[in-house]
Amino acid sequence: MSEENGTSDTCTPTHEQNPYGRSIVFLGRERSPAFVTESTRLPARLTPGQVLVKVELATICGSDLHTLNGTRTTSQPCVLGHEGSGLVIASAREGLREGQRVTWGVCASCNKCLHCSIGLENKCKTLQKCGHTVVSAAPLFGTYSTHVLCPPGTPVVPLPPALTPTLAAPINCALATMVNALSKVPPSPPLGQPGASVALVQGAGMLGLYASTLLKEAGFSKVFCVDVNRVRLTRVVDFGAIPVHPDQEEEVIPAGSVDVVFEVCGNKEVVSQGVRVLREGGTYVLVGLVCPSDAHLPVTALVLKCLTVVGVHNYTAKHLHQAVTFMERHHDRYPFASLVGLVYPLSDFRCAVEAARSGQFFRVGVNPQQ
Repeated sequence: MSEENGTSDTCTPTHEQNPYGRSIVFLGRERSPAFVTESTRLPARLTPGQVLVKVELATICGSDLHTLNGTRTTSQPCVLGHEGSGLVIASAREGLREGQRVTWGVCASCNKCLHCSIGLENKCKTLQKCGHTVVSAAPLFGTYSTHVLCPPGTPVVPLPPALTPTLAAPINCALATMVNALSKVPPSPPLGQPGASVALVQGAGMLGLYASTLLKEAGFSKVFCVDVNRVRLTRVVDFGAIPVHPDQEEEVIPAGSVDVVFEVCGNKEVVSQGVRVLREGGTYVLVGLVCPSDAHLPVTALVLKCLTVVGVHNYTAKHLHQAVTFMERHHDRYPFASLVGLVYPLSDFRCAVEAARSGQFFRVGVNPQQ
């Protein structure tokens, strides 16, 4: 390996004392057990573009719970998990070296197909997704694992020293996705100037809290956050938003008073309310409705109000870089670290899932090294 750039055509990984990694492999909801712990031999050599990472912390995303519950389909068997950060232990890619702390993208793209050529690498024709790819194609491409082997085409971003594992682990899903969502929104006039924009965030989960901070830092004069969960609503103030329960929504947020709405709750029933509050020419960004749904779009209102409706699913490499930069700049201003609650060893993954299902925490952590 070149000490200058950490690259070579083939690269011998640092195996430490154990040449095997351990992973949680999802077999399918109808199987018993639905998931098992498997050992996989770490590669003796990397091919160009691969990066081998030792996972320091993974966090359980709501989409993983949907997979385990059977409400979201995925390839089987696969190594579950996509949120995480870790330490490079071997690299066959320019610009990355052993010892760097990194996060990585959930999407490995070819960078050649039509979708990649128009900036939709997250919709690559030959896409491999971290936590969703069958093990025969990617045996170590999931974060509920001691190691992640990032395929070529996976964005891998170095982390600044200030970003601890609890700050860094959710960046490569929730935060990067919301950075992508924000990129679909017209810029807000500076605070104090006429026309400073108002936003509504539908949902006070992890996506909603990140959305609130992003909108606030982008210059929105008011950011409302609506959720049925009153406990979660108590937290949104810490992240720059004004909490609103649905019982008060029509009173607090008049029709036509909002410039931008982010749907991040996954509930199709909120769509009509989002259209109601948008002003003429407003923008509706749909992010959370990823599970099969027959959400009704009030087409007449969309046309008469000249609304823009945008769907956002995952993100590209530039959004991941921007997400890391945003967290570095603002981690002292908002209590992001508090969003990760209990942390379980990989051997207690079943308990970690039950804790995540309880809804008491925005994120539950998994330490694969324990």
